[in-house]
Amino acid sequence: MRDVKYVDAHCHIEDKAFNKNRDEIIERAKKENVIIVTSGASLGGCLRALKFKKMYNIYLTLGYHPSRVKADDKVVEKVYNLIKNNEHEILAVGEIGMDVKDENYERQEEIFKKFLSLAEELDKPIVVHARGFERKIFDIAKNKVDIMFHCYSGDIELAKEIGREGHLISISTLVCFSEHHKKLIESLDLDYLTTETDSPYLSPIKGTKNEPRNVKLVVEEIAKIKEMDVEEVKDIIYKNACKFFKTKL
Repeated sequence: MRDVKYVDAHCHIEDKAFNKNRDEIIERAKKENVIIVTSGASLGGCLRALKFKKMYNIYLTLGYHPSRVKADDKVVEKVYNLIKNNEHEILAVGEIGMDVKDENYERQEEIFKKFLSLAEELDKPIVVHARGFERKIFDIAKNKVDIMFHCYSGDIELAKEIGREGHLISISTLVCFSEHHKKLIESLDLDYLTTETDSPYLSPIKGTKNEPRNVKLVVEEIAKIKEMDVEEVKDIIYKNACKFFKTKL
């Protein structure tokens, strides 16, 4: 069990915030035995993510973030085709979804459903961004594909339902300082959890950019809350991620 790796199931290695020290960030994560799954979320982000997957030998999901709802249909179509043409490079379609803080909910939903249909066609799971729309996204997608709720911040009862129906809740570095996320861990079965950093966002260390190696802090916090051994938590999370992504990571 000691060889089991930590899983950062969702981060943004392709983010321009890492342009100055991407090599070091990835090297630090690999030294700490962290599996990196980076997530393209725009046209440029997807293109960079594809490049870095090959360059650094990391894992990849590709999608289209709901905050980009104002983009021209041609851009959405380019991302759609990029995913379709690189289906063998990706573990999942994502991140996709809806966000209550962005406008034009009808278009957000339309774009989400477009990429959901693509995931069905490719027989891939989806990684969703569902802030404020957790229930809606779940109801739309639950019988179509396997879903990972990235950086889940919804209510506990829905989280339990998501897990019972065979989908995944992804716990981010927010659990290091958010009481709501600590309560989620208290209430949820480990069998439907995975871990992430959402790097470079949501840093648990003030004044620094988040990075994939910090996923260790998520696992340690879960172990502390659950009063379990860190290695045991790490093992369960790893198995959950492999099952969801349908591959040995």
